[in-house]
Amino acid sequence: MLTVTFIRHGQSTDNVRHVWAGWADAPLSQRGKTQAEALGAYFSKTLFTKIYASPLKRAATTAALFLAAQPAPQPPHDFTIESIKEQKFGIAEGKPWCSPDNRSSKSLSEYMSEGKYPTPLPGERFTDGESDEDLAARAMQAVDEVIMPHVRSAMRARRAEHIALVSHGLCIRALICALLERDSRNISPSRGYTGMQNTAWARAIIEMQDVADGTPLEITDEDNPLIVTVTDFGRTDHLAKLKPNAGGTGKIAYDPKQRDIRAFFDGAANTKDCESDALDGINREAKK
Repeated sequence: MLTVTFIRHGQSTDNVRHVWAGWADAPLSQRGKTQAEALGAYFSKTLFTKIYASPLKRAATTAALFLAAQPAPQPPHDFTIESIKEQKFGIAEGKPWCSPDNRSSKSLSEYMSEGKYPTPLPGERFTDGESDEDLAARAMQAVDEVIMPHVRSAMRARRAEHIALVSHGLCIRALICALLERDSRNISPSRGYTGMQNTAWARAIIEMQDVADGTPLEITDEDNPLIVTVTDFGRTDHLAKLKPNAGGTGKIAYDPKQRDIRAFFDGAANTKDCESDALDGINREAKK
């Protein structure tokens, strides 16, 4: 059996700006650092086989803070997984997203020519960006290259493995859907898997069908039938005791080379918390 815990990165400085983030490499905000530390403490007694992360700063830094809370000897890790980066938004990255009342009245190209960047409809993409279909294909690649080797090794050894993937909201949705497409029961996702707050986590348990029901199975590198169960989504238990502006302003980037900003200001900054940015920035279903 393989357990996969998917983790969305902490708040980034781009989250606060309400812009399309994508592959733009914004760092964690100070609040994002505090969120990641709370997440690490929450999982400090959970043993992981390996921890993976997107190489974008907001995910890799979240993963590093998460790893730092793991007991010795810390699990192996790889924070360079290109296939679990966020959806690429091309020329829209760094631009404010908008929600026209009648989105379908114009093509995405027409909106872009006006300097507006609404949510792309199915099949659309921003110039130099990825469509939802492109992201889905990349997520399937990540399942093949990152997740399935652990499924096979766990089944061959008849042991449980547990990996963590620190990624991004839209990519996590695509990863979960890619796994469910492999489910031998041909089940459809029962929910949209959207709206994860910063450092929210989800979990899926993966078994091979014949192993799960006790029948011997020859495990190969080909597609074995899977049973995929999503047990958790959008969990934020670790943030329950976090004060609204813990970590200070979301506009200030976290710099691991500097002393904690709280040592200088000790909570003096009274910045209004921007929890709306703690969502995916956009609700893809609501804005279509």
